[in-house]
Amino acid sequence: MKIAIQKLNILPRNFLKQCGYLEIQNPHKNNEISYARSLNPGRFYPRFHVYPETAEKSFSLSLHLDMKKPSYEGSAAHGGEYDGATVENESERIKKISEKFIYQSAALPIGFKTEKSWWQFWK
Repeated sequence: MKIAIQKLNILPRNFLKQCGYLEIQNPHKNNEISYARSLNPGRFYPRFHVYPETAEKSFSLSLHLDMKKPSYEGSAAHGGEYDGATVENESERIKKISEKFIYQSAALPIGFKTEKSWWQFWK
């Protein structure tokens, strides 16, 4: 499932950590970086698995649910689910968390704030 997220005011990797995901480097795919969040604490599977895709004004996530470890070495077959209620709920959870980190350029002050001097209050 693809999740489109507006430009955030933090790095995508830090955002995913805020969502409870851990970074994974895959040595079998040139140390490709992805992120995972386990459904059962203390166990690696089942887990949500996310691949971030960054762009200029936004970034997107490719989300799926890995139900089990790949069947055999070198295989990508892992019994993943790319849609369904569980994946949809996780997608909504990520979108809700992202609302706290959406980049708002108008909210950022530019330059110095002009303040009145003490005698301008008496005019």
